[in-house]
Amino acid sequence: MNFSQQELEWLGHLDALRVTIALALLALGVVISILIRKVVFRGLIRFVPRGLAVIISRIIYYALVIIFAISAFSYMGIDLTGFVIAGGIIGVILGFALQSVTANFMSSLFLFWERPLKPGDFIEIDGTLGRVVDINIMSTRIMDLNGVMIRIPNEKVFRSTIKNYTSTVARAIEFTIGIAYREDAERAYEIIKSVLEEHPFVLAEPKPDVFVYELGNSSVNIKVRAWVPSRLWFPVMKELLWKIKKALTRRV
Repeated sequence: MNFSQQELEWLGHLDALRVTIALALLALGVVISILIRKVVFRGLIRFVPRGLAVIISRIIYYALVIIFAISAFSYMGIDLTGFVIAGGIIGVILGFALQSVTANFMSSLFLFWERPLKPGDFIEIDGTLGRVVDINIMSTRIMDLNGVMIRIPNEKVFRSTIKNYTSTVARAIEFTIGIAYREDAERAYEIIKSVLEEHPFVLAEPKPDVFVYELGNSSVNIKVRAWVPSRLWFPVMKELLWKIKKALTRRV
């Protein structure tokens, strides 16, 4: 094997002590990197999903190992400037190539930090209405009212207006009931109030509100507003409409 004059000169200047110190520095760096990775993982696992915590802690680990490796080689007198420049160029190229992936990944970090939604929440994003099934590092999956699974990139979720219908304990039900002019509107008012008061999931506070909303062309329109537990909003709304309809048909 033939060595160039420059390589021979470098080998001549390389002594055992310097190599030993450099290897010790690298080994210490690896140990420190492992410890930091574990600390970061344990800190993140409390706030973000396990998969995301693993990825972030590994990125930090490899970045630290590279830094310690460069320091060790530099201590031995090896010039890594060319490698650093080449790595920077490759990083820029990959950054452009993986721009969408990076945007989704960074958006997932902000979503996990801000927590505007979580699995199980009933939400609306850009007209898509459904229940959140899963949130991962690249996308959010929602099952709509027809049972269709919809995948939305996290970048779009982060930039969209999110309506979270289950983020609060209670939510208002509001609908309008039309009463013919010939019917007893006062009696209808009392019947509606009675149905609301008897329902076990209609909250006493805030109090239900029933009032004449509009005098239409062919009916007196009565607005009904009641507060119910957010997670029972849809079944309670259906039940109230049916019970009010039956009660009005029977008594008015």
